[in-house]
Amino acid sequence: MLGVGLGCSRMVRAVLHFLARSSSHRAGSNCVVRPLDSLHAICYSTLFVTCILAPGALLADAWAEDTPGPVAQRRLEREHIALRLKEAENAVEKRLLSESLRLHFYGYLEGSYTQNFNNPSNRINQLRVFDVNSNQFRPNLAQFVLEREAKAEATGWDRVGFRVKFNAGRDSDFIGGINLSTWADFQEFYGQYRAPVGRGLTLQAGQFNSVVGYEVVESPHNAHYSRSWLFGLGQPFTTRGLRATYEFNEQVSLSVGAIAYINSARADTNFDPLVEYALAVTPTEKVRVTVYGLAGPRDGPSGTPGGTVFLAGGYLSVQVTEHTSAVIESYYANQSNSSTITTSRNARWDGAAAYLIHDFTDRWGLRLRGEIFEDAGGFVTCQGTTDYQPRANVCFGATSGTSAPAVAQTLWEFTGTVQYKPFASFITRLEYRYDKSNQNVFQVGGRATSYQPTLSLDVIYLF
Repeated sequence: MLGVGLGCSRMVRAVLHFLARSSSHRAGSNCVVRPLDSLHAICYSTLFVTCILAPGALLADAWAEDTPGPVAQRRLEREHIALRLKEAENAVEKRLLSESLRLHFYGYLEGSYTQNFNNPSNRINQLRVFDVNSNQFRPNLAQFVLEREAKAEATGWDRVGFRVKFNAGRDSDFIGGINLSTWADFQEFYGQYRAPVGRGLTLQAGQFNSVVGYEVVESPHNAHYSRSWLFGLGQPFTTRGLRATYEFNEQVSLSVGAIAYINSARADTNFDPLVEYALAVTPTEKVRVTVYGLAGPRDGPSGTPGGTVFLAGGYLSVQVTEHTSAVIESYYANQSNSSTITTSRNARWDGAAAYLIHDFTDRWGLRLRGEIFEDAGGFVTCQGTTDYQPRANVCFGATSGTSAPAVAQTLWEFTGTVQYKPFASFITRLEYRYDKSNQNVFQVGGRATSYQPTLSLDVIYLF
């Protein structure tokens, strides 16, 4: 195009010079030469065709080269369709492979912020387990689960399954799995087999969530962001060993575990054999009763020989209406020769909690919890330190290297949570909690107090 423009420019100058000379010649002659007028018209026509129409034709040719014709357009459409079909085939192949192997991958991401209105100077929420950071953001957990479900109505390898649950985040250090660092751990890892006995006997070997208690480690499965003291201080998180589960019928099932290790607020240092169990009875579709227990030898705090732990309790779950359910949980626990403050050396802890769960719509819900917890032997509360990780179960007076002095105390708390789910896989929770003790174990600024109010915002994404 630039060459055409320069050529036109030169042509115009040449023709105009010629016409000027022709006009001058005509002016100096007595004869009128008419053919020169025709020559002017021819020259002007040539200029128009060359300098106006020729660049337009070149532009049209260039546009034609860039714009595919009907044949080329159909070829591009076929290539696009073939590419989409290939992508669909790959997706189907992956899905068929996953379904044939029965592999499932899922998990969740969780982050939170907690405002402690006592504004403790060490920025720790006292006697909390996973919501320990005061007035700051906490990247709680990124959990990834890969599992293969074992089936009873099958043969051969279809009866074999497994689960691997990996965590990364600030909660990892206190969950008590196989810790890779203070920010990563394997919470669960076990193999399972559905033996052809009756309706199917499930056998598991490895590490798994405990069957003891109503609440669990995974935050999305709980009604509230903060954990109850019944769970966080007095019950196992995970156990390691062997477990058998049998479903007698649709109403009754029993799980029994022979375990050698407990992960809880008081982690084991010795591998002693224990037994845990859970009997679940569902008399109707709206009522479920679960009775659980734990028994066996456990080590005690420094200066005590330790002894036998015995925990027994259960919970009742009732579907009151289509949108409302209620849960009541209670248990009693005792460990002999493990208290440093009682004359009998018995460490006893017990408590009760009540839950009310109501969903206004699929998106909006309200959850309430009231709880009372007693640590008569000063055995399970105030065992944490102010060190960077994990800062859980801390009381006023703790340092980075030592926990606060053991104290017998009775605690109670009330928790209210408003839950909003913009869509099914996204959960937001705004939680207010008020803690109270008959001892000054909480902290206002830099001094001790007997209460603790907090407000938390919790965000969870499920995948």
